Amino acid sequence: MDEYMSAPRVWGLMCPGSREEVTRARRWTRDILSNHPCADDAELIVSELGSNALTHTASGSSYGTFQLTLSLSPRTVAISVTDEGGHPEEPRHTEADPDDTHGRGLTIVMALARRLDITGSQHGRTVTAQLVAPEDRSHHMLRPLLRPGYWCECWTRSPATGPRSVLLASIETDSPSEATRWIRVTVRTIASALDRETAHKAWDWVTYGYKEAEDALTNGEPATLALTQQDTHIEWILRPVIFLPLAHRESRRLPACAEQFTCPTTHRIARHQTNGLSSPS
Repeated sequence: MDEYMSAPRVWGLMCPGSREEVTRARRWTRDILSNHPCADDAELIVSELGSNALTHTASGSSYGTFQLTLSLSPRTVAISVTDEGGHPEEPRHTEADPDDTHGRGLTIVMALARRLDITGSQHGRTVTAQLVAPEDRSHHMLRPLLRPGYWCECWTRSPATGPRSVLLASIETDSPSEATRWIRVTVRTIASALDRETAHKAWDWVTYGYKEAEDALTNGEPATLALTQQDTHIEWILRPVIFLPLAHRESRRLPACAEQFTCPTTHRIARHQTNGLSSPS
């Protein structure tokens, strides 16, 4: 597992509508996640969601199937089970009696998952549970100077800049919300100068689109917003990164090599003075 990969990796498995397939789905999940810290919880969630699909929907019929999707990104595992529908009501959490042998599946999933989403209709629904791995403290002990964060840039291209894009501004942030807030504040500032169509797109992102950007950053993916008005193009780019500390931020003394550095301008002035020449103005 590469913890620094920026894009999620996705696996899919189609399961016929029999109880034996739930066991196969569990083994398949275990094989993919291997020693991932979320492997045990993911295996249990696959079992509960798969069993629910077979019990309550057309997936459990003679020719029924259910689709299992596993998405893995840094620290996050998403398990999705899609059934074949046939049940008029959306799956919901219910309180089971102590003597009941069923009815606790979704309760267990909700207890394990950081987030639970249900989409679709009676013609087929997808239940997605998201797990987030605990922070690896030993990893930080080995590399205490590394700091995860988000790098934000704003680029522009216009007739004045030629064919190349020019970097207007950049900042570093500690959270996805801080990163998207930077764009939202900037867009609000320039909104009055935008034409109607471009302003509509900008305000749509400021009001709704930023949430998708935050989800992408949380999952280790980059996010962008691009606006074009007449001949001017502006693009904001947000990326998850690992920050390396600068020497003066972490230590009172600079490394020895810093003391040997001489500014080229200072060196040139000193050489002219040595030769009896006046320094350039």
